[in-house]
Amino acid sequence: MNNTKMVTGVTALATLFCSLSYAGTTTIATKYEQTFLENQDYKVKFGIGHVFDNKVSLGFEHQRRWVDEVSGSPELAENLFGIGYTYSLDEANRWSLQPKLEYKFNPGKETARPMLRLNYRVNDDWRVGVRYRYEYQTFSEGGGVRSRVNRFDGYVSYALTDQIGLSWNPSYAYVLGDSGSMYTGEEDRWEHEFTVGYRINPAHALAVTYKRKDEIREDATYNAGDHNDAVQVTYSFRF
Repeated sequence: MNNTKMVTGVTALATLFCSLSYAGTTTIATKYEQTFLENQDYKVKFGIGHVFDNKVSLGFEHQRRWVDEVSGSPELAENLFGIGYTYSLDEANRWSLQPKLEYKFNPGKETARPMLRLNYRVNDDWRVGVRYRYEYQTFSEGGGVRSRVNRFDGYVSYALTDQIGLSWNPSYAYVLGDSGSMYTGEEDRWEHEFTVGYRINPAHALAVTYKRKDEIREDATYNAGDHNDAVQVTYSFRF
């Protein structure tokens, strides 16, 4: 991973948070995720995001990962930076459009992810949305072909009560040209995320997400032919 670029990015984001007006909303989130099959995967994530009154948003997430429960300190998995904006498309604020750009650093590679999301508030309880995201690997430590991926997401959420919410996020992705393959061994994959959220009060919230993944390729070393699904627990603090 290019450490100089990572440090520069962290410094730039910190400078933005310090120098710009803090008017708006800040959310701090911590997440723990794990899988359950033979080659178990554990991830710890920390994220911070701020939405300014002018609808500009900034975000950063740091992720560490280890493969078994007793392997010591988790290794760096990912640093992710994002900037976006929300356009209201009607006076009632039922329709909104959100362009966003993310840049992520993984060990040995970097990826740019421009995206566009369209949201619609059906009523006070139901919300739906769709998103297109393009992923382009801008740096690979070993050289070679850089992956390019098209991804399409759907979003459905329902407020069961004032405190409990349900959501479903299906996604479909496929590689472009001869730029690699998915973990499925094919050029595409499906994934689904099902979330139950609980808002303790306006500042604190909890969520549990079940991630249903496509089958792993048959010739994989671990978990071949299985759905290596994951569960994620999230706590967020908003102020």
